[in-house]
Amino acid sequence: MKRKAAIAAISLAIAAMLSGCSFVGLDAGTLMHAPKPTGTNEADIQKLLDRTAGDDFTLKYPADGNNRSAILEHPVGAAGSDSAVAFYQKNDEPTTTNVVFMQKSGSGWKIIGTFSEQASQVERVCFGDLDGDGRDETIVGWGSSLNNNSSLCVYSYHNGKMSEMKLNQSYSEMEVMDFLGDGRSEIFTASVTAGDQPAAARLIRITGGSMEVLGTAPLDVGVTRYASVKAGLLNEKQKGIVLDGIKASNTMVTEVLYWDAGSKKLVAPFYDAATKTAKYTTRSTSVLSKDINGDKIIEIPIVSLMPGYIPATAEEEDYLTAWQRYDTATNTFVCVMNMVINNTDGYWFSIPDMWKGKVTVKLDPSTRSFSFYQWNGIPTEGSAEGTGKQLLKIEVFTSKEWSGISSSSNYFEIYAKDSLVYAAARPTPGNPLSLTEAEIKEAFQPIQEE
Repeated sequence: MKRKAAIAAISLAIAAMLSGCSFVGLDAGTLMHAPKPTGTNEADIQKLLDRTAGDDFTLKYPADGNNRSAILEHPVGAAGSDSAVAFYQKNDEPTTTNVVFMQKSGSGWKIIGTFSEQASQVERVCFGDLDGDGRDETIVGWGSSLNNNSSLCVYSYHNGKMSEMKLNQSYSEMEVMDFLGDGRSEIFTASVTAGDQPAAARLIRITGGSMEVLGTAPLDVGVTRYASVKAGLLNEKQKGIVLDGIKASNTMVTEVLYWDAGSKKLVAPFYDAATKTAKYTTRSTSVLSKDINGDKIIEIPIVSLMPGYIPATAEEEDYLTAWQRYDTATNTFVCVMNMVINNTDGYWFSIPDMWKGKVTVKLDPSTRSFSFYQWNGIPTEGSAEGTGKQLLKIEVFTSKEWSGISSSSNYFEIYAKDSLVYAAARPTPGNPLSLTEAEIKEAFQPIQEE
């Protein structure tokens, strides 16, 4: 009992450090002013913003995306000049958010554009050269905390000042990337089903100061919100978007979208028109698509139950996750890696090919142990009965517990962090399915915070 309490206390401390939550009253999004910048540009930008906004304002931090600062330095103004964009809200105007563009000149920083939007928050900010003039536009998603949809505005620099283009487009997710490979960026949006409007994706281009929808594609109509959107390589040659969506049935699906140069269409290869879903990628686990092996290609998780379990009673740790790369040329998957993920203790373990279909797992939360057994039986409800010999046991100890474990025990250390030691034992080293210590250490990886 003491051991469980000690581990629980350490785990809670680690979780608090990793949670990203702020203490009440110190949330950056509610500060009257951010901490004063220390760099030359930053200090000058802050002074100009203070003069422009006045004394009673709140900086507005983008809620999502890669650019999360309320003051962003990015080259959006005249060529060769430093420029920045800032977001704030007057405290007596809580439903209006302001954006101000600034540029450095010989005499200091000056305002090159200010705009106000009827929006309670900045959903996200992206930059990209939409018109091909070699200078990035600023794409802002204006959102509301009351729903999942946001509206889009594009801000461009011409003849010494910024201009605003309001796009008649709402979205649930948005990314900016050069989809066509022609040096110009396009805007990708995805929207969940709303009323009689089914879920859909759009690829938008800005041409001659106006908006052009290059292509649309249907999306899974059952998705209620998107947990993740990633833009990048789907394989060695094809760029695209990978969407992880959450459905009302407490399941998740992954959808892929890309621009097909041959057909000149936005393609959603996983979408099944008959069911209006992306059912092949449906899963009951919370794992998200990512570049799992560091090759700069986004892999997609396809999950299946380990032997001996049924969906009705299975936990996330009872699934095998196969990370697949999608080949757009052949419409096939290429498996990159197989693993089981122990979210309870924060690690994953790579499953060798010789274990597939022959090994199952058991998680014991009371001792924080995860065991791998040879599978000899048939599935039974709620458990992995029919297991054979134990091949591997991974257990979590406190540092104090680990220091008291005899060197003659079967355990050996595989990882240590934050006063916790992850150790493994090989109960049947002579079994043909048993792994070596080196193989176990190589297969074990802690889950990294993103």
